[in-house]
Order: sequence, then C-alpha cells, then structure tokens
Amino acid sequence: MNGSFDKGVPVSQSIVANVQLGLPATVSKLSSKMRFIDKIAPLLKEQGVIRTLDLIQPITIKCSGIATSHRTTNAFGGILYISGAVRQDISIQEGSIYQTKQESVVDVDEIDDLDWQKKLKFIDMINAYKLLMDTMEEVDLPELIIMDVPLLLERADTPLSERVDIMKYYDLCKKTIAKFWSEYKEKIYPFNKNGVKIASIGGKRFGAIFFALTKENLKYVPDDISENITSELDQYMSKMQMVGIKRLLKGILVKRSRTAAFQFDAITKDNRMEPISVRELGLMTMHIKAGNNTPPLLIEVLGKVDDWDSEMLDKICAEIMTLITFDQAKALPIPLWYAKYALKPIEARPGVLEFYKSHAKEMLKNESLEAIWKEDLDVFDDE
Repeated sequence: MNGSFDKGVPVSQSIVANVQLGLPATVSKLSSKMRFIDKIAPLLKEQGVIRTLDLIQPITIKCSGIATSHRTTNAFGGILYISGAVRQDISIQEGSIYQTKQESVVDVDEIDDLDWQKKLKFIDMINAYKLLMDTMEEVDLPELIIMDVPLLLERADTPLSERVDIMKYYDLCKKTIAKFWSEYKEKIYPFNKNGVKIASIGGKRFGAIFFALTKENLKYVPDDISENITSELDQYMSKMQMVGIKRLLKGILVKRSRTAAFQFDAITKDNRMEPISVRELGLMTMHIKAGNNTPPLLIEVLGKVDDWDSEMLDKICAEIMTLITFDQAKALPIPLWYAKYALKPIEARPGVLEFYKSHAKEMLKNESLEAIWKEDLDVFDDE
C-alpha cells in the first residue's frame, strides 16, 4: 500500500511493442504470398484455368432478377419474422432499358428460436421458387433469370430428424424445388437449347475449382484444360494452401474473367445435395469477376459436364458480367440490384415487424381473438 509495488507491463505498451516488432514480419509474409500469386497466375491462365471474356456491347436481352430478404425480432418467447422475394423483369434493347415489371411475395409469421436461421433460409428459397414457378407459366419468358439463393440444398442445411418443426420447413423446401424442376425442366437451358437460362449467384465455395484439377476429376471440367496442370499444381499445392485459397482466387481473377467450370456434385462424392431427383441433373459451378473492384461471384447452373461446353458457359457468364454496369464492391447484375432495392421496406427499422408485434400484443391483451372465436360458439348456443 506504500505505492512501491511493481505495476507490470500496461496493455498500451504491449500493443506498441508488438506492432513495432510484428509489422516487418507481417509485411514480409504478405509480400511473399503476393509474389507467389503473381507467379502462379500466368500459369493458370496459360493452362485454361482462368479464362478472359468479352462483354456484350451493346446488349439486347430480356432478363429477370429474383432477390430475397428477411428480418426478425424477438417476441412472445420466440421470433417474429418477415420474409419477402421480388422478381424484377427488365427488357434491354441495345444497352437501353425499355420496360420493367415487378412481382413479389411476402410472408409474415412467428417461429420458435431453434435453428431459426435455417428456417428462414428455407422460407427464402421457397419464396424464390414460387416466383420462378409463376414466371415459367407466363407466355413471354425471359432469356435469363438470376437468383440470389442457391438452386439446391446442401449437406450443411440438413436438420436433425428429431427437430420436427424445422424438418417441416426443410421438407417443404425440398418438395418445392423438386416440383419446379420436374414440371419445367424441359423449358430450361441447357436441357432445352432455346430455353430460359437460370443461374444462382453468391460468394461461397471459394477456390473449389482447384480441387477439381486432379487427374481423376478433370473429366468433370467442360472447359479445355491442359492435362499438365495436374502435375504442375502438385508442386504448388502446399504453398497454395498456405497462401489461402480465397486470397489466391481473388488475386488470380482479373477484370472480365472466370474460372474453369466443374461439375460440383461429381467431384464431391459425399455432397448429399437435396432434393435427390434434382441432384441427378448435375450442378455446374464457376467463379466470375466482372470489374476491378467487384468481388468474385460464384455462378451455379444445373446440368452435367455433357450438357455444357466452354462456349455456352462463356456466353452466360458474359451476359451476367455485362449486366453488372458499375465497378463497385457491392455491384450486382441490374435486374437483381433492382429486386434487392425493392426489398428495402422489409429491412426498414422500425418497420412492418414492429407494427405487427405491437398489434399482436394488443390483440392478446384485449383477448380480441378469443372473442372472435367465441362469437361463433355463442351463435350455436343461441340456436
């Protein structure tokens, strides 16, 4: 208590010391990784793993974007949610937008808080597929439909069988997806060469293409890739893993380029993608990068390696890239961007959920719902 005790090393001094000592080492490691990326990028391009594309200028296309969104709030020991999907149709003639149309579906309800993120993913996919079904019933079909939800469910989405409530949403989602592809497959490209192109875009499975570049998996790559790439990549694989597959992909993809495509369900034997009936159609995936500042995007389309070739894949990627008109970090194809913008009221705070919650509280407090039910009982009692 005399003030002469040892205070130790304050955290501020530790921070300063570690920054000063660690900065050169960190910069050295980053520099080494960047040099490796610069070294391997030309090799991947020469061997056909990275393909450069030309934009379609001016573009003439009738396209649609289907975007989804949801928001939640805690209430009544569970969760209130609002989930919506918007389909934005756009007709473009030689680079100019001439006509637009919008369709939407909204779902507001309550769920318990067990695995609610998965439930809302299933609900979003159901809503998106509902809009797809409505689209396919129209006379004047779009040439291209771009979605922001996956085309299929994955292994990680499967809930535990004893969780009855979430299994209900999961089974409904599988049935909805299976019904769509069963009824409309023959109207969709590449199963119909004049059909509607349906593509899903996202940012997952970074670098999965590198796991397809083995001797046994090259047969599932529809693009023309030199067989020498497998032996050449073997010597670099450990270094690639140290650099980080995601960083590597971002480094090697340049403006207006795509990776080679591969049949994801074929190279991943234990994928357990659902529903099974749709999984059998095959799932083709690749990454694209539209501009200098836009992030790499995953493109998913249904079909097997025999259904697609490089020219077909180049065309659909070029169409999607051309529709990304702004070179910004959050840029999206025009129809999908408009669809997402239309969902702003769902994301507004305070908004629909707060109104919904307050009125639900009021009805519970006043027992108005019970009174409505009892009205019918009273009628029967009077008789």
